[in-house]
Amino acid sequence: MKKRKAGKAFWMFLGQIVLFLFFLLTFSLLWGLRNFGNIGFNEIIFTLNMPLKGTSNEFMANYYLTALFPSLLIMAVELLLVVYPFHHNYYFKVLSKKHGIRIKTLPLRIPVPLFAGILGVWFFVLLLAADSNFGIFSYIKSQMVQSALIEEEYANPGELKITFPEKKRNLICIYVESLESSMQNVENGGVFEVNYIPEITEMAKENVSFSQSDLIGGAAVAPASGWTVAGLVAETAGLPLKLFEYNDHKGGADNAMGHYEYFMPGAVSLGDILEKEGYKNYIMFGSNAKFGGRDRYFSQHGNYEIWDYKAAVRDGKISSDYYENWGFEDQKLYEYAKEKILTLANEDEPFHFSMLTADMHTPSGYLCELCPNTYEHKYANVLACSSVQLNEFIDWLKQQSFYENTSVLICGDHCSMVRDFFGEYTYDKHNGEIVRKVFNIFLNSAVSPIKEKNRLFTTMDLFPSVIASLGVEIEGDRLGLGTNLFSEEETMAEKYGYETLFDELNKRSDFYNKEILYP
Repeated sequence: MKKRKAGKAFWMFLGQIVLFLFFLLTFSLLWGLRNFGNIGFNEIIFTLNMPLKGTSNEFMANYYLTALFPSLLIMAVELLLVVYPFHHNYYFKVLSKKHGIRIKTLPLRIPVPLFAGILGVWFFVLLLAADSNFGIFSYIKSQMVQSALIEEEYANPGELKITFPEKKRNLICIYVESLESSMQNVENGGVFEVNYIPEITEMAKENVSFSQSDLIGGAAVAPASGWTVAGLVAETAGLPLKLFEYNDHKGGADNAMGHYEYFMPGAVSLGDILEKEGYKNYIMFGSNAKFGGRDRYFSQHGNYEIWDYKAAVRDGKISSDYYENWGFEDQKLYEYAKEKILTLANEDEPFHFSMLTADMHTPSGYLCELCPNTYEHKYANVLACSSVQLNEFIDWLKQQSFYENTSVLICGDHCSMVRDFFGEYTYDKHNGEIVRKVFNIFLNSAVSPIKEKNRLFTTMDLFPSVIASLGVEIEGDRLGLGTNLFSEEETMAEKYGYETLFDELNKRSDFYNKEILYP
C-alpha cells in the first residue's frame, strides 16, 4: 500500500513539473512574440547559448512579470486545488470547521495516455505558433542543405591589397541601437505619418546616405545579422554570425556559446585592418561588454580598448549601485564619449573610436530626463529624444579641430525589435517587399559615391564602405561579403537579389564553419 501511494505521489509530482514547464513555455513564447517577434531562429539559438550577464533590468523584469510569474501563479492554484485535496480525501475546507461547510473537489485522475496526448497537441500548437513567427522549420530545412555561396563570394581582407593614404584620417563609428529609416515619415522614406527622427533625417539629406530608393532608405538585414552583436559583426567584418560550432580542439564538440574561447578567428575585421595600419582602436558601451560576447569579438579583432558599464563604475563615473536600462543611459554615454575622443585626438597615431547606444533597445526603449512627452507611444518619445541627442553630439564633433581629418559613420546595428510600434510593417517583408532598412549616414567622407540612391545592399556592405570613406583604395572594392558602396561594383544583393541571397546565406556552409569559425 505504501509503495502504491508513493508511486501515485511520484507520478503526480512529475506531472506537476511537466505542466509547469508547458505553462512556462507558453508564456515565454508569448513574451518572445511581443519582444522579439521580428527575429529569426538563428538569433534565438544564439541568445539561448549566451550568458545573461549584462541584460537590462527592465528587460528581465518584463519576462518575470509576464512569463515566469503567471506560470507560477497558475501552478500554485492548480496545486492548491489538486495536490492538497489529494492528501485530504479530496476535500478542501473553504470555511471554518465551526460552520462545517466543505466544498468537494474532484480528483485529477487523467489516464497517462490522455495526459500525454493533451501535452502532444499543446506542444504541436506551440511549435506551429513559433514557426510562423520565427521560421523554425525553414531553419532546420536550411541546415540540411549545403551552400557554396560564401566560399565563392568571400573576399578575404587578409589576401587583398588595401592601400591607405599617406595622411591617415581618423574614424568615428556611431552604432545607434535599432536605428532604421522606417522611423521617418512616408515623404522621407519611412512608414509613419510623423517623422520621429527629424534631426537624423536632415543629417542624411546633408551628407551621404545610401538608399534603395530615391528617398532616405538604408541597408537590408541579412540572415544571422539581426541582433546587436551579429549586426556589429556584419558591419565590421562583412559576415553573418551563424551558429557557432564549438570545437575544443580535442575532438569534442558543443554548441554552447558560453564555452567559446575564440570569436570567429578566421575573420578579418575593421579593427584588424586599422590596427595593422597603426590605428588605436577604442569602443565604448553603455552596457556590459560581455553581453553577447562583444568583449571577445572586439578584443580579439583589433585589440580594442573596451570601456563599458563596469569600466564606468571602476573609474568612478557612476556608483556601483547605479543601473539604468542596460547599464547607463545614452545621455551619459555621449558625455563620456566626448572626453575620450578629445584624449584620443591628442595622441600621435590616428584613432578609431566606436560607440554603441542603448536607449532605443527593445522592449520599449528608455525614457531619460531629456526625453519629451510629445507622443502617446513611449517608444516614439524615445526615438525623438535619441534623434536630438545624436544631432547635438554631431554638432559638437564638427566644432572640434580634428574633425576636418575625421570620417564619421552613423548607422543602426539592426532594425528595431519593438513589434507593436510598426504595426503591419514586419521586420522582413511587407507585401513581398523588404521595407524596413537600417539607417546609414557617412559624414565628412574622403570620397564621393558614384551612385548613392537606388542601390540594393545589406549591412555587410558597410564594412568596406566605411574603410573607403577614409580615402582607402580596396582591391576589387570588396571585403568579406560586402561591397564598397562608394564604388560602382555590384553588391551581392544586386547580383543575386535579396530572396536568393538570403536563401543561400541561411543554408549551411562548411567553408564558413571551417575557414571563419575554426580555421
